[in-house]
Amino acid sequence: MEGKVLVVQLARLGDLVQTWPLLRRLRHHDPGRGLEVLMDSRLQALQNLGPEVDRVWGLDLAGLPFWAQQDFPKAYERVKRLTGKFTSRGYSQVYNLNFSRVSLLLAYLVGGNIKGYQPAQGGREFLREPWLALVFALVHARRVNRVHLSDVFRHLAPGSAPEPGPPISTTGRGEPIIALQVATRHARRTWPLEAFTRLAGLMAERLGGRVWLVGTEAERPQGEELRRGLTPAQRERVVNLQGKTDLEELAARLREAHLLVSGDTGTLHLAAALGTRTVGVFLGPALCFETGTYGEGHYVFQAEPPCHPCAEAGAECPEPICQAMIPADAVADLAVSLCIDGEIFSPPSLPAGTRLYRSFFDPMGVSFAPLAAGTRFIDLVGQAYRRAGGVLVGLTCPSVLPRILPLGEGNRQDLERLVMALSNGHAAAAASPVLAQALTPLQAFREEMRRQQLLGRDRDEVEICLETVVKGFRTGLEEELAAGG
Repeated sequence: MEGKVLVVQLARLGDLVQTWPLLRRLRHHDPGRGLEVLMDSRLQALQNLGPEVDRVWGLDLAGLPFWAQQDFPKAYERVKRLTGKFTSRGYSQVYNLNFSRVSLLLAYLVGGNIKGYQPAQGGREFLREPWLALVFALVHARRVNRVHLSDVFRHLAPGSAPEPGPPISTTGRGEPIIALQVATRHARRTWPLEAFTRLAGLMAERLGGRVWLVGTEAERPQGEELRRGLTPAQRERVVNLQGKTDLEELAARLREAHLLVSGDTGTLHLAAALGTRTVGVFLGPALCFETGTYGEGHYVFQAEPPCHPCAEAGAECPEPICQAMIPADAVADLAVSLCIDGEIFSPPSLPAGTRLYRSFFDPMGVSFAPLAAGTRFIDLVGQAYRRAGGVLVGLTCPSVLPRILPLGEGNRQDLERLVMALSNGHAAAAASPVLAQALTPLQAFREEMRRQQLLGRDRDEVEICLETVVKGFRTGLEEELAAGG
């Protein structure tokens, strides 16, 4: 039997939960092989709720990122001491899922065949798996990225179809319980408290059930402010659980809830992984295609102003127009339909620039289809890149975007010009900002693979990867043209 497998995931709660599809794949395709996980010690209890593994290792990360940046030799010695307990366990395969000096050092010291972020030059530099390199290239034009983080991880391991996770629970469970996660990790991702207050009041009135506010102790003042904004009758039905649950208690509460409404948070991903239906409110840097809920039949309200998606870093947003683009009443309409009927029969009315998406699976994994919205050029380009990624990881079945409206003459012309630019060199697209943006990830992928060649990646492998992605992208565009009639 082959040696054990170690998965290194040192990021926060949401990233750990989004690693579970990879763990399910590894267990499903080789059930007799030892499977272990290395994570932040503060999250060890969380893994008890996820896919079965043979052992969980917790790592105390206090101060390590600082030393990795400021004093590499000292960080090396400390990581070497920390990893002494498990580096001799005979791992033949290591999945390094983090782009950081600490995780690169860990992977380097553990040894074995490394997938994902691969250390080079003694852990000081790195190589990205070609599949990861393509995903990294898509970050240069995030509006066309159609690859979910869970599938980024999952496709590092062999397999041909999504491994089943828990289905959404739609059975009757007494009076409706709506859980609300009010805060996110960044202000630009956070739906205004006034909107959550309005939603909580509407849920209490229209469903006659209970509303639970979930989150941390630090978020509790926001929950109390929300409750003060309600009428006395509404307030009786809203319970503030912020800071009153550890991870296991939070999971138990989420399993009881009929529905969770949240921004892009670890709580959102945990609820979906436990089989609770979710409604996401995504704005600012949050993009449902990258980090929406993983599973079939979840919903996301996505604010898409011209500046979408923005970055978390940088100066304060001068005009945060996305904050007002997701109406609380529309979220309430959807939530009521889901709690009463289990599905929606007609999407709620939304302001221009706001879309409602529903999650679905295709051969690549999870994606999101817009409801009651037309097809855009960026959707078609994103789908073509998604197909190129599928070819790169060895899938033979292309994914097809559910199209509600015809292709449209403008989209057809842009697609034809883009195919021509791929055939005749990128100069044909230079005069068009739309086409230039569509080709940005392809150029970024080419530059990244050339960088990796300089660091030692085999030249023939680089050329094959470049040819595979360009061909897959072009084929995806041609398929979209053919499907458009």
